[in-house]
Amino acid sequence: MIDDYTPVSPATSIYVLPVTSVSNIWVVQPPGTTGSGPGIAPGVGFVDAASHPFKTGNYTTSIVDGLKKWNGTSFVDTGDSQLQLYKTVSGNPLTATTTDSGPFASLTYPLTVTSDEAHTGMGFRFLGDGVSNTSTLADGVYLLSLKVSNETLTESDPFYFVLPKGVTSTEAGAATFAFAQQQGIGAGAIQAMTAIPEPASLGLAALALGSCAMLRRKR
Repeated sequence: MIDDYTPVSPATSIYVLPVTSVSNIWVVQPPGTTGSGPGIAPGVGFVDAASHPFKTGNYTTSIVDGLKKWNGTSFVDTGDSQLQLYKTVSGNPLTATTTDSGPFASLTYPLTVTSDEAHTGMGFRFLGDGVSNTSTLADGVYLLSLKVSNETLTESDPFYFVLPKGVTSTEAGAATFAFAQQQGIGAGAIQAMTAIPEPASLGLAALALGSCAMLRRKR
């Protein structure tokens, strides 16, 4: 997500990323960056081309579901609003925009993997009215579902961007952890690039487990 790719973080399924207005366009912008992102870094851990699992070739980032918005209990259709992936490849601007139903769009791009610095980025911008990237975007917690594939490996499992815009960290955290629980995703597979508090129920559970461990040690 940023320019330092080591050490490798634990396997992650949910990324909580801030949404920022840049030139009147609402974009996903990881901390410490000036543009939009994130991208992918298949070069991490590179020693040599023969042993590295990620090879030079074409990679595809695919949308796997429509853009969703948290309604207090679940993520539901956003109505008119959509989100657009964008990337320039060999001077050609490419885009992939969410839709309410499939087939869903994707972006394919070449990537040379010859060192541990191999990476590429792309942008993510909202279309508040489904058409214009400078249209008004309602506050809320949004959900983007993606997967990545290349020519030689099985495609990734779906992963998710939770995108809070104009809401409190408490609201963003509640949506994130409720969605994780609904999907059977553990708290350890959540990477928050914007601050979200852990729900009280998880904190109490951790406290209870700690107390049980202390009791066992005393016995």
